[in-house]
Amino acid sequence: MAGGRYSYPYGPNPTEESLKLKAKYAAEYKATGQWKPPEQCSDKIKDPAIERFGWIRENPDMYFKWKPRTVRNAVIFCLMIPGAILLFAKTQEAHSPASNGNFTKTLLNASQRNN
Repeated sequence: MAGGRYSYPYGPNPTEESLKLKAKYAAEYKATGQWKPPEQCSDKIKDPAIERFGWIRENPDMYFKWKPRTVRNAVIFCLMIPGAILLFAKTQEAHSPASNGNFTKTLLNASQRNN
């Protein structure tokens, strides 16, 4: 690879590496006259799309930015959904028989049991 470690936009160019491996296997076939069975070489010929996805997934710090979409997702999944679950639990607890003076174990008001 000519441009260093990250010359390809997503790490090493898997297409070039696959072509090199295919050329190597073709040379081996030409020399021996026998193909290798797929189980011996299938893991060495790589799909470029899968390699790109894997490289981006392993190196998210190079491409992550706080954009409106990531901020929206963070607010929804870190604040709104847990808040909705808490609100639901509180309203269910308020309507339960334990809120009528029968202080058995309640979900969120354990500090009020002794009052």
